[in-house]
Amino acid sequence: MSATDTARRTDGKPVPGRSDAGRSHPLALARGYETVGILAVLVVVFALATSKFLTQQNLVNVVSVQTITAVMTLAVLFPLIIGEFDLSVGYQIGFLAMFEAEIAQHVSNPAVVMLAGPVVGALVGLVNGMLTVVAKISSFIATLGVGILLSGATQGISHGQVIYTHIPTAITNLSRTGFASLPMSVWLTLLIGVILFYVLEHTPVGRFWYAIGSSQRVAYLAGVRTNTLRVLAFVLSGVLVGVAANFSLAQAGSANPGYGPDLLLPAYAAAFLGVSTYRPGYYNVAGSLIAILLLAIGFNGLSLLGVPFWVQPIFNGAALLVAVLVARQETRQVRVG
Repeated sequence: MSATDTARRTDGKPVPGRSDAGRSHPLALARGYETVGILAVLVVVFALATSKFLTQQNLVNVVSVQTITAVMTLAVLFPLIIGEFDLSVGYQIGFLAMFEAEIAQHVSNPAVVMLAGPVVGALVGLVNGMLTVVAKISSFIATLGVGILLSGATQGISHGQVIYTHIPTAITNLSRTGFASLPMSVWLTLLIGVILFYVLEHTPVGRFWYAIGSSQRVAYLAGVRTNTLRVLAFVLSGVLVGVAANFSLAQAGSANPGYGPDLLLPAYAAAFLGVSTYRPGYYNVAGSLIAILLLAIGFNGLSLLGVPFWVQPIFNGAALLVAVLVARQETRQVRVG
């Protein structure tokens, strides 16, 4: 591999190779847009199958409910980009929502309550990062252990009870007020997505994260501060989970000690499925958000058609398996190319 090729690898971008030769083929041109095509097909199918699907109320409900999953997906995205896993996020959102609800019982300032989640989430992310990077524990084990600790802390804070009193109106309004028929939580999610998209695609930090994911050793030899940036990825993940905790409080108006773990699977499913969109072979913000819409519309359409409640975990599990297979195939094509 030439020096030029190596430089492009450390930018997190595919190196030109044999795959470029067929780039003009219609199938090659369609690569990266398969998920968008499937999404369009689902919209058409469900629109024809039930008149309730394309109503404003239904569509607004779909995007509003998915704000939590969207931010959770962005949270798992950054550890994935550097080649790590954060399995604590499901337990973490439940803990942070409960922590904020408990603070709300003693503090009347809504800003303090809303900031508590992202701040404590950053500290949890720092612990995850230090265990992975400094203590050199597998991120799979380290974050799972931290998540289990947080689940116990959630039960301890709540005493196993739902907290629904004194939740600040400023938080609940996030899912009730907004503009253009969409609540503020949707607009905030889009803003976060745009910011993170810019960071990953147009800043040195974003390119360095992709470089670390491609080859940590090569990135280190190129002068990248790999350990610092790896820890930073976990910290950012924790901050995003804190934002998602605010959205969960806004939607439910309460904190439930059993809430959170079920969000881990759809978040990872969307992140893996996003690998086939926009930048095939790489975890990316745009692809992940499109994948979230695909999964949300898929299950929403099935629900409107009257499928039983137990279909959701089956749907999510199947989506995760398909997403992992797609991610592996896209990554292989990039490496071969």
